[in-house]
Amino acid sequence: MIAPFFKFGMFGTEASLVVAFVIGIGFGFMLERAGFGNARKLAAQFYFQDLRVLKVMFMAIITAMVGLYALSRVGFLDLSKVYLVPTLLVPDIVGGLLLGMGFVIGGYCPGTSCVSASTGRVDGMVYVAGMFAGLVGFGEVYPKIKSFATMTPMGHLTIAKYFDIPYGLLVFAVVVMALGAFVAAEWAERKFGDGSAGMTGGLLESTRRLTPVRILALGLLVLGLFALVGGDPYRGNTVSIDPRALALSAGRGVVKVSPGDLADSIVKGTEEFRIIDLRPAAAYATYHIPTAENIPLAALAPDSVSSDDKVVLYSDSDMQAAQAWFILRASGDRAAYILAGGLDAWKDQVLYPVRPAKPTGLEAAAFEKRAAVSRYLGGTPRAAGASSAQPVEPAPALITPVAPPSAPDMARPKKRAAREGC
Repeated sequence: MIAPFFKFGMFGTEASLVVAFVIGIGFGFMLERAGFGNARKLAAQFYFQDLRVLKVMFMAIITAMVGLYALSRVGFLDLSKVYLVPTLLVPDIVGGLLLGMGFVIGGYCPGTSCVSASTGRVDGMVYVAGMFAGLVGFGEVYPKIKSFATMTPMGHLTIAKYFDIPYGLLVFAVVVMALGAFVAAEWAERKFGDGSAGMTGGLLESTRRLTPVRILALGLLVLGLFALVGGDPYRGNTVSIDPRALALSAGRGVVKVSPGDLADSIVKGTEEFRIIDLRPAAAYATYHIPTAENIPLAALAPDSVSSDDKVVLYSDSDMQAAQAWFILRASGDRAAYILAGGLDAWKDQVLYPVRPAKPTGLEAAAFEKRAAVSRYLGGTPRAAGASSAQPVEPAPALITPVAPPSAPDMARPKKRAAREGC
């Protein structure tokens, strides 16, 4: 579950690296303070001698759950914008089993192994090395197992949505389950550990005084009860539409993305946009913008797009894209954009850019950049005054950082005198 702050422009690439670094340091510090940098302490959970992993993980889950619920109910947070990782049932189960086996054998999970390695433990360093070797190996075999790795897709799934139960009831049930797990963990540590667990300061302490742990448990229980009666935390179930405001924003062009900006995003591999091709399937199969998915206009529905998606819509021209934009915006989606000029503009500006007749130094440099993007995406730059079948003279090849996105070859248009479809 990820808050899409970067995708929606709250901060740029450099700031996102700083934020990630600070969060990573804080996360690692908390893991080390919890003792998660020691494989012996982590492995002790499988013998019911030290269940701190269960306690910390459950505490993190219920803290995040009740915190997000409360922030959403008071209007500070829009949960519908929080990204949920799509569920792939069978691959997720197999991956979980493999992770569990590695945890049992090595005593670490990926996060705790990094903590251990950063504190100088040799076993942690070996585990991290094995993790990177596994990543490289998986990258090599992925093309052969892609069909398995993407099977049984279930979309952005939540327990409450799948079983059709109130979100507040789920929050309360998880809080009760976590408190029960804390009590069971202390009992198991007393029985199978050294017997000191829960003797002082725990939930099972023999005295009736309110220890800090009991106060925390009581506070979480109160928040769970608040969620039980608080209703649905998701906003945006009902939408107030202002047709005039929508029309004015469309007229001002504030909802459009230029072909050049979209091409730059694809080349950089930022995955900033979810690109939707609104044309019929046959036209999509002939040619489509790399990474685009096909949802014909007639099949487009508000639930076709998640509210945490930043969507770019395109067709042969702006007309169908504008219709699709109104459908999504009228359903409350505020992150929908139109590709300015449609696929025709994409061809003119990205696939077949024209070199100026007598370019200045700045114009020549700008054209070379556009030419490199054109070649990257399978297009052909053109000389000034040339038809689309007459490419510009070859320029030195530029090395791209990654392999270009796969896309069907597009036949070059014979003449540019008239606009053509695909």
